[in-house]
Amino acid sequence: MASFQTISEQSEALVDDFRSLFATHPSPMWVYDPDTLRFLIVNDAALVLYGYSAEDYQGMTVLDIRPAAERERMLSAVHDRTDMEKAERWTHLKANGETIEVLTYGREVRFEGRTAILAIVQDRTEVNAAHRQITDTRSLLDSIVDNLPIGVFVKDMEEDGRYILLNEACGEIMGFRAGDVVGHVDRDFFPSEQTAIFREQDHEAFAAGATISFEETMERADGGQRILRTVKRALPAPEGKEPRYLLGISHDVTEERAVEARLAHLAMHDSLTSLANRAAFSKHIRKQAITASIDKPVALLYIDVDHFKTINDSKGHAAGDALLCQVAERLLALADEGDLVARLGGDEFAVVLQLVEPDRAERFADRLLKSLARAFDLDGTREHITCSIGIALAPVDAGEADVLMRHADLALYAAKESGRSTYRFYEPAMRLEAERRHHLTGELRDALEHGQFELYYQPIVQLEDDGIGGFEALIRWRHPVRGLVPPMEFIPLAEETGLIIPIGDWVLGQACRVAASWPDHLKIAVNLSVSQFRHASLLSGVVGALNEAGLRPERLEIEITESVFLADVAQSLPLLRALKELGVRIAIDDFGTGYSSLSYLRAFTFDKIKLDRSFVSGIETDPGNLAIVRAVAGIGSGFNAVTLAEGIETEEQLQKLRAEGFGEVQGYLLGRPMPQHEAEALIYGRQLKTASA
Repeated sequence: MASFQTISEQSEALVDDFRSLFATHPSPMWVYDPDTLRFLIVNDAALVLYGYSAEDYQGMTVLDIRPAAERERMLSAVHDRTDMEKAERWTHLKANGETIEVLTYGREVRFEGRTAILAIVQDRTEVNAAHRQITDTRSLLDSIVDNLPIGVFVKDMEEDGRYILLNEACGEIMGFRAGDVVGHVDRDFFPSEQTAIFREQDHEAFAAGATISFEETMERADGGQRILRTVKRALPAPEGKEPRYLLGISHDVTEERAVEARLAHLAMHDSLTSLANRAAFSKHIRKQAITASIDKPVALLYIDVDHFKTINDSKGHAAGDALLCQVAERLLALADEGDLVARLGGDEFAVVLQLVEPDRAERFADRLLKSLARAFDLDGTREHITCSIGIALAPVDAGEADVLMRHADLALYAAKESGRSTYRFYEPAMRLEAERRHHLTGELRDALEHGQFELYYQPIVQLEDDGIGGFEALIRWRHPVRGLVPPMEFIPLAEETGLIIPIGDWVLGQACRVAASWPDHLKIAVNLSVSQFRHASLLSGVVGALNEAGLRPERLEIEITESVFLADVAQSLPLLRALKELGVRIAIDDFGTGYSSLSYLRAFTFDKIKLDRSFVSGIETDPGNLAIVRAVAGIGSGFNAVTLAEGIETEEQLQKLRAEGFGEVQGYLLGRPMPQHEAEALIYGRQLKTASA
């Protein structure tokens, strides 16, 4: 070839069909010399694709459009003619340095009388990129499916449900390697019963045409069981074809369901004893109350461990917990199938009995009292307890659960009031008494709010000179309808409801205010209950009452019973010592009626010992009572404490107490409790009934 010719220069000369096709073909083409490798002719499509100008091609060879790594391969191909008459993949360089992926087809041709090679090029860059993207996407999807923490599988339903896809998580659920499952069907791995279940689910999902959810327990080939939550659906098929493949996604919820079961158990069971808790009991008793009938009655037993707090406080909470667990075991040992034993909280238990025999509730209560009478082993220490039991029957006592529970509670209260360690069946009178207490509680609150309480004062006579040494302040309630109500009718209820605290504060403050206006040598005695003594504000309340009234502490005498010590010795002694450091005098009341008065006299130095009236009555004729009087007088002398005898009603009692050396006396013989104006009339000149012989 004498010179390089472009299409534009020779367009008029190209008249044959080859040149016409070459010029207009949309595919890039060129003809090159296999000896010199120079381009002989290049079509416009090649100019556009590679970005070289016609002038550029005049000085170029086919090696110039190839990266260095491809040139040796190109030379070999030209020399050996290995890329002739077939498509070959190459990487080419564009004018801007960008590489493209192409598919070339080479063929020997005659060009201007000599052998040349025609190259037809197809740009595969975008096609290959799309293929790579599809491949990468497929690889990514495969990786995602394989690494999903839930099981994924696909079955070919035209091949008897043969697995064509199954990820590793699904294999772990089934107990096999995923690769061992693909290509097989369910019956190759599962028992026939399980295979039938899967097959039924598959057909149901196919028939539904929508996503179907199942939760079931799957039995694996190794005998293990897993709980699966699975969704299945038929994969949509191309238009006009029936679905063929079934997609399934399985989540192993075995551990999740186990946790839910544990939480459900905890929600309905007591964490300490594993008995049914209050929620479970409430649900059960409501169902039982509704279904109970005369032919199939039910008994509800409320059970309280008597004086449990004493063990809890003295032995510690661990010992208390151990005791409650042992009580629970003994309750369960007495119950039959169909009965419910529950712990309602603290030391409160409940039992719901099916009364297959009319007297079963009574027999159960008797057996329970005997069972709990046996010693409990608390870390090597033997402890004894009792319990109080309240019993209500359905439908005899009530047909509604709430009413039945109230009636059992009333019966339990009656058992406690009867001295504990016993049981009581509900009686209608108990409800009436409860209503009375409730009404009286409301009236007590009104009495406190509207100033219906009054103080009466009983004189304390000093036998040394028959003079008045002071008064004991005694509360009375002037009811707007019933008149004067004695304390024995409302004080126990006040202590039970906690109203004794504000009532006691009022008594203390009022007594101090009144006494502050009396002659300086007179003392005022005020009784404190156990509830008041336990209250954290007692010390500050005493100080406040004294300061507000302007009363010297030495003129206030606080009377306590030894039940204060039984409640909490560790708290009682420091508080008593703090009161005494203030200057307040401390008297022990009802001496001789408790259990360990002498030990408390040794633990704390009381200013006064008040002998209970029960020992004064009959001292004229009863040598035993007289001996006790003499002993108390001796104790008082030994501990340097004033001795006071209550309940003096006869002259002979007075003389005997004087003879035994008692320091002070109180009683109707010397003066009944009286309102303030009468007490002050007595102080300021009215004659006291003679205390002399």
